[in-house]
Amino acid sequence: MFSLVPYQWRHLDNGVLGFMNNFSADLRRREMRREIAMPDLRHGSTLVVASDYSGYHQSARYEALSFVVGDLEACGEWEERRQGVRKLHLRDGRRISYKSLGDRRRQRALLPFLGAADSVRGLLAVFLVDRRIVSLFSGEQCTQAAADPALGPYKCWSPGVFERALRIVHLASFLVAGLSRADQDLMWITDEDDVCANETQHRALVTLFARISSHYLPHEMRHMRLGTTRSDTGARDLEDLVSIADLAAGALVESWTVHQNEGGIPADVLVPLAQGVARKARQILAWLAHDGQPLKRLVYLIDEDSNSRRLRRKLVRLHGEG
Repeated sequence: MFSLVPYQWRHLDNGVLGFMNNFSADLRRREMRREIAMPDLRHGSTLVVASDYSGYHQSARYEALSFVVGDLEACGEWEERRQGVRKLHLRDGRRISYKSLGDRRRQRALLPFLGAADSVRGLLAVFLVDRRIVSLFSGEQCTQAAADPALGPYKCWSPGVFERALRIVHLASFLVAGLSRADQDLMWITDEDDVCANETQHRALVTLFARISSHYLPHEMRHMRLGTTRSDTGARDLEDLVSIADLAAGALVESWTVHQNEGGIPADVLVPLAQGVARKARQILAWLAHDGQPLKRLVYLIDEDSNSRRLRRKLVRLHGEG
């Protein structure tokens, strides 16, 4: 059937958004050239976003902000397959996460879990940000919230955590604006870290998201809800979506740290990787490298030009073997 929308990414086309608008134009160009693939998520009534973050330990050179954006109503196969993985490997209900892959049950579950994740109709987008960048928003008009004198709702965060909250909210808003349609519901589930560790911070994040997303969205959404993994009913349905984002973020941060220590980050990465990279990271990156699945992959690195101090973006290409 012929589609009236030849490309799935809707360019923001809003110069006020500065770096993020240029980022959006880059995605449109790359999709037109078939360098990347984007999912069509505009048919369902509910868009779901699951997010997790990594790279905040002292040895990490990059932080990762990882998002799964999907059509909730098209996740029937994912739900069936993930339940099968849990019945076979994780009967006790334990959560699967990158940090927890040291135990044997989770190790055995990893590859089947990733195989199940392939059936999510959506996009896994990971943004690797050089930790030497103090702020992504200095001088950007689109971050009016950061410069607003009425910052009362956001005083629950330290300056560093507020910067992280801004990064998370801007990137979530960016993805939702590019992939959604008018009158869709939005359900966003985020991991509970120090951005959303308690009810006060949860309310602040909701307020911040409502404010920032209004600068990005060219249309009205219907209902927009933001919850945390604490909202999971015990079936691990929400946590497992977040776990997809968690696994990708953890593997990329660990691998990129090893690369940086060994002489720099390549633009193209062939997996399996060098022996200095942990086996679990190599397995996840090998999975990330396999495209053509309903779950599309997108990895970008954000750093600064050493001379001009301007932000730069680089599409990271992962190449698998076989």
